[in-house]
Amino acid sequence: MALAAGYLVTVGLVMLTTFGLVTTVPQFAVQQHRLRSGYQWTYALLWLLCVSLGVAVAALLGTVMEVRPRPVAALLAVSLVGVLWWNGWEARQRGLAHQILLSLLTAAGAAAGLVLAGHLQHWIL
Repeated sequence: MALAAGYLVTVGLVMLTTFGLVTTVPQFAVQQHRLRSGYQWTYALLWLLCVSLGVAVAALLGTVMEVRPRPVAALLAVSLVGVLWWNGWEARQRGLAHQILLSLLTAAGAAAGLVLAGHLQHWIL
């Protein structure tokens, strides 16, 4: 349950922020049917933040359910990286360098989410 909640938070926030940005400022995201580099960097930052929040939620729920948070965070990170690479069309749109960057940011976001959960645990639980 903690893993599913973290995944839904991560993907939901990514979708919400991405759709909001693209709807509000479409020329920032796409030019001549290609993703713009400024948008890709912004997406990478949004991805990092959303992964961090999703992992924090998963880790907190895991703690409540008496499951160790680190394995939950690791499984969530592996799941997110798997989905990134599984979707071939999006991977081609982003390019190899951006895919690798997002994979690394997923690991960094998982670590940041664990730290955030540790800090929030004292306030919430």
